[in-house]
Amino acid sequence: MLEFRLTPNHAGIALWGDFCTLSRLHEFVHHVVEQSDYIEDKEGFVLGLAYDFRKAYQGERSEEYRGDFEDERYRIFGVEILWPVLLTQIGILRQAMAFIPTSKLDQAVMFELEYVVESAVRSAMPAAADEIIFRIKAIGNASYMHVDSILDSRISYFIRLSPQQRLTTLAKVLQTFDPMYGIMALSDAKFSPDVIPPTAFTNSGEDWPDFEW
Repeated sequence: MLEFRLTPNHAGIALWGDFCTLSRLHEFVHHVVEQSDYIEDKEGFVLGLAYDFRKAYQGERSEEYRGDFEDERYRIFGVEILWPVLLTQIGILRQAMAFIPTSKLDQAVMFELEYVVESAVRSAMPAAADEIIFRIKAIGNASYMHVDSILDSRISYFIRLSPQQRLTTLAKVLQTFDPMYGIMALSDAKFSPDVIPPTAFTNSGEDWPDFEW
């Protein structure tokens, strides 16, 4: 059982599940990271997803109880993850799985994770959902180190946006992971008005500002 909840200020989503679900996801992410040659940094941002799942099922994030009767109640756990972080992690995991042996269980876990995240995208941003889901899948077209090198600047830019801007700009943020965007930026090419210019990411070396989920 894995489910999502949208956050009030559209910074990301909260993923919720019981102990077994989140523990299985934690093991799955570790397995893919360890086995994949594509994921070059074994302690990097993709493994951060496993960390979030572990912190959740250990009761160090959010938790609540389900069930109508006292003797049938069970505990579920939740963790909030920023949109650019989670969507990038999903894209990298799917790309990594194309080059390692996987079991039917591995595929089932990944499909459930993708389904829940894509459902959250469609719920939060129905008009842009198809574009965002396409961009998630396209992230794997870039090298891991390219994605890793620019992710922090994209997160910093995203969380500085207003809540409404986060919804309308997420697809454009994901577009900037495309290798061609980087090539055009280096060549000082002129970008169309609907593309975020490279100058928007000049604060990439700064700490993330405080933000509300």
